[in-house]
Amino acid sequence: MDGLAFKSRDIEETVDVYFFRRLGIVFALAARAVGMSPTGVTFVAMAAGAAGGALLAWPHSAMLGVALLVLHGVLDSSDGQLARLTGNSTEFGRMMDGVAGYVTHIAMYFGILASGLSRGWGWELAGWMLLAGLSTIVHAQMYDYHRSAYVAYVTKGEPPPAVVGAPNAGIVGAYEAMQRVIVGLHPSVERVLVSRLVNGRVGDADRQRYRACFHGPIVYGWNLMGDNLRRLTILIAVWFACPEWFIFAEIVPLNLLMMALWFRQRDADRRFLGTA
Repeated sequence: MDGLAFKSRDIEETVDVYFFRRLGIVFALAARAVGMSPTGVTFVAMAAGAAGGALLAWPHSAMLGVALLVLHGVLDSSDGQLARLTGNSTEFGRMMDGVAGYVTHIAMYFGILASGLSRGWGWELAGWMLLAGLSTIVHAQMYDYHRSAYVAYVTKGEPPPAVVGAPNAGIVGAYEAMQRVIVGLHPSVERVLVSRLVNGRVGDADRQRYRACFHGPIVYGWNLMGDNLRRLTILIAVWFACPEWFIFAEIVPLNLLMMALWFRQRDADRRFLGTA
């Protein structure tokens, strides 16, 4: 594992450590050898994910679609590892990584909708699909925001980028603004960090306090809002020839899980603010 390029050991999921990152580093090294950029790998991952989602539309190709979705996960790990190996990590690249995930999920939902319509579902399934899609957007934002914040403040000691100085402009700024609408009290935590920066960085005491409040069940809980649980869900749904189960899993159990995590995060935010 020491040869792998981790964001932070504190936030890594077991399946990522022992599967996606092990395969992802192989693709990352190959991409570096041929001069491919991390963003180039992201576009290949997007193509694999979009194709995988589309293939869910037909029963005879649905399992191949799941395999391509897993390949998307490997390449999604690969682009990040390549960025860290080459020192070529950018906010645009991080944003495009999120866009690739959204494209993959859109393709999945339309593939599932086509499958359902061909097997007797009515157009009401499209309404459920839209509701599930909105849920996926919120889940992905929460997953990305809290994991990225933890790595930035605890692992790297970086100040909150959207709180210090002017916020990012354009698409990146809109992406960050969307996140901050739904994260509750955490921007208040970031303002406290900013007020006590040491030479422009988060001080050691605040890094330790942040880790004490948010490590463990909090940051690992947000991992459940990532794609690994969704890949398992779609695999089970396809295995039983009912891809639409994925839609209803997103709407009910995953939303309930997200709400539980949101309130737990709020309690941890209050704990941090109370000890600040």
